[in-house]
Amino acid sequence: MVKTSTAEKLNYICPVCGDELGQDISGKGYVRHLTNPKCQFERGEKDLFTSRTTVRPALGVFQPFKPSDSVSVLGYSERGMFNALLHEISYSDNANELMMGLLNLIRTPRGAIQYDTLVGAGILLEPSLSDFGDADAVALIQGASGRCAVFFEGKVKSSQKSSWTIETEWMTFREGVRGKLDSSNIFTQLYHKVRFAAALREVGVSGLQQGIPFPACSTKNMRKIGNNPVVLRATRVISEYLDRIQYVAVVPDSPQRVDAFFSDMLPTLSPNDLQGWDTWGWGYVCWSDIENFCRQNGLVNSIRVFEFNRGQIYEARAVPTMPST
Repeated sequence: MVKTSTAEKLNYICPVCGDELGQDISGKGYVRHLTNPKCQFERGEKDLFTSRTTVRPALGVFQPFKPSDSVSVLGYSERGMFNALLHEISYSDNANELMMGLLNLIRTPRGAIQYDTLVGAGILLEPSLSDFGDADAVALIQGASGRCAVFFEGKVKSSQKSSWTIETEWMTFREGVRGKLDSSNIFTQLYHKVRFAAALREVGVSGLQQGIPFPACSTKNMRKIGNNPVVLRATRVISEYLDRIQYVAVVPDSPQRVDAFFSDMLPTLSPNDLQGWDTWGWGYVCWSDIENFCRQNGLVNSIRVFEFNRGQIYEARAVPTMPST
């Protein structure tokens, strides 16, 4: 059994086992699991009210909006997830604590950064960096020990794909190094951010406007930021947070497989293979870890967006769990 108020808050999906929950037409203060009666979440608990009428969708139909919602927004795919998650964190009363928790999900085998005290953060959502691509997000972190820029690049296992694995993405990238790089490949995107940040440190904004050379496998032999005022504004802001840098792949693969890849396969490419290649500060976080983080911290709207995009973000291999109480 699950309390009626909890069921409504979590859109009638059990946060422990993922089972769909029934309705409370009789106003008993609790609802039942539809297919998993053995789940122990909130067993024996109930809301204390005597009468109630609950509007419930037909079984198997996801209901993203409730009559009590004034305005509720659901975004699509990785862009929708980044927007929902980072906006919900920013509007939370404990925003710094939540942001620090999200950052501490990142696993960085080389050049790890420990976020123990967060003073504040600014988030650029999908900022254009012109020829260097649009990052899904850039977090500009002010910590007790200095500043840091965190570039996030995300990928999803779309409903049209049977699978998405980090090894397959890497093989495509390695083939591109020998031919032409695919600009939609996550390793290409991270490589572009590495070159952007390195040039920003070395030659500044004006140098990036003039352009920096790229290898023959790139689709452009010179990459520039141009003169767009918003691109220049973003570049100048980022330039103030380059004390430390992280480059984060947000991926739909399993944590075990991605961890093995970052430990064993990623270091096999060297700067001799690709101009300016440097994996210091590279890290990753899996979508399954982020969804679990949202459930643990009660980020209700982000959970709704995960549910709305079920089948489009990652292939669930295990049901996210809540921490024991």
